[in-house]
Amino acid sequence: MAQVIFDEPGQSDIVTNLPGTFTSGTNVNTLVGANRFYNAGFTGQGTITANVEAGHIWSGHSTLGHVTSFAQDAAAWGSTAGDLFDRHATWVGQIIGGRATSPTAATYQQGIAYGTDLRSGAIATNWNGNAWSSSFSINVNSLNGGYQPYFGTADVINSSWGGTDPAGSSSWAVRMDGYAAQFSQTTFVVTAGNSGPGANTVGFPGSGYNAITVGALTNGGNNSYNAVATFSSRGPEDYFDPLHGTISGVRAAVDLAAPGDRLTAAYYGGQTGGNNTSLPGSAASGGPTFYSTNIQGTSFSAPIVAGGVALVKSASYNTAGLASNAASRDTLVVKSVLMNSADRITGWSNGQVANGNGLGGVVTTQALDWASGAGRLNLDRAFDQYLLAGTRDVAGLGSGDLGLVGNVGWDLGNVDLSGSNMYRIGGYLAANSRFDVSLNWFRDRIYNPANDAYADLGQADLTLRVVDLVSNTVISESASLYNTSELLSFVLPRTSQYGIEVVYGSNTFGSDAEVNYGIAWSGTAYLPDAGGSLLLVLLGVACMWLFFMGRARSR
Repeated sequence: MAQVIFDEPGQSDIVTNLPGTFTSGTNVNTLVGANRFYNAGFTGQGTITANVEAGHIWSGHSTLGHVTSFAQDAAAWGSTAGDLFDRHATWVGQIIGGRATSPTAATYQQGIAYGTDLRSGAIATNWNGNAWSSSFSINVNSLNGGYQPYFGTADVINSSWGGTDPAGSSSWAVRMDGYAAQFSQTTFVVTAGNSGPGANTVGFPGSGYNAITVGALTNGGNNSYNAVATFSSRGPEDYFDPLHGTISGVRAAVDLAAPGDRLTAAYYGGQTGGNNTSLPGSAASGGPTFYSTNIQGTSFSAPIVAGGVALVKSASYNTAGLASNAASRDTLVVKSVLMNSADRITGWSNGQVANGNGLGGVVTTQALDWASGAGRLNLDRAFDQYLLAGTRDVAGLGSGDLGLVGNVGWDLGNVDLSGSNMYRIGGYLAANSRFDVSLNWFRDRIYNPANDAYADLGQADLTLRVVDLVSNTVISESASLYNTSELLSFVLPRTSQYGIEVVYGSNTFGSDAEVNYGIAWSGTAYLPDAGGSLLLVLLGVACMWLFFMGRARSR
């Protein structure tokens, strides 16, 4: 049995029928760019999103009456779903997919993906301490009772809870990573935790490898959410595997960040869940039109990202050319798209330094920012990255030279051990323009809930490179030995034709021979004037000659 906690560092104010002063706050849906999806007709429809944590979403709230599917094991606390209705799950559920009761109330009632089929799972066997408890216990049966119905069925699972395990080495972390890797069509979104600002403070399941782990941004008094909240857990995080043991402070565990304080969400004050009558101080309060204001925690950052995932997958289901392509909804693709389109907030750093070869570009062995990962969720840019990309998945899972691709694109790929895949960007990219590329893959963990068998089998070590194809020179490289993500975000040194190379040189541990990955990239095409056209044609011929001569020599 494990004892875990919610991610909830702050108290909240309880109000009824939110006051007009709410308009002085931030409409988070607009801030993170969700309107771009709404305006195109994507609200989450066609997707299933499950929130799985200690208790259940309260379906009696005016914004949550559409939640009618509940999953829990007999080992969970109480005897019915109603016994597990909980304040925390209600807050989180409304942020994911609450629905407006009137157009004028939409700014505080609509969740990020208000069109999703929102469902609930509960895993607590009991709550510990006084009423409104944030500490609860789980066991293997209760864990599987909440999760097993949704992995492989839901498009997204959000979990706003965590336990101590900085290296992601516990049996609980391996189980959850095994679920996520086996069911790659179900994207698992989790919290980083609220034990910051120190390093090595992310706990399971966020300290695992196969979910999207989300940190919290603070309002800062200006509604910008451009800095990581002090309480948000972060790296550098410990790494562990069965071969090397624990290696301290080498891993970036946070993938993305989203607003995490001064938020408003649906309130539940019934005497069930963490406010059940067995807990000292339990008392009923509130009603179906009550809300909490000023809530804070990574508990509320994660459902914002989970709602964003549902919007991306809703766009897939409802867009010709993507609906029939399961790769477009694979976790590795969606994660890469959201990371590549994220805003690199003030102070963002992934340890990039000049590559030292005199040709421009950068190198990093860190890949992501310790606190904000790839940066702040930006669904406006994600819309462009995902739907307007010139390359929306390279057909098949071939290896080697994957041919010409657009200057913006994404792909679900596969690479063999000791091999590499090359994406050659058609046309030229402009000097002094930003180029972003994100790469993600799963750690090889497996879990069979039928007999509670789990194993930590291996981790591929992929390297991400950007190559100047004219000079046949590696310009930039992300090579982080202990992560399952690589990211580059830098200014191109010259107008040229570029390629992206995914290299599978070795395994950090284990004996894997191939690995699937998701990749997303974005660059600015160079638009030459008439005088420069001939020069570019000649450069193009030289580029292709050098590229193919290089391939011939390598044989």
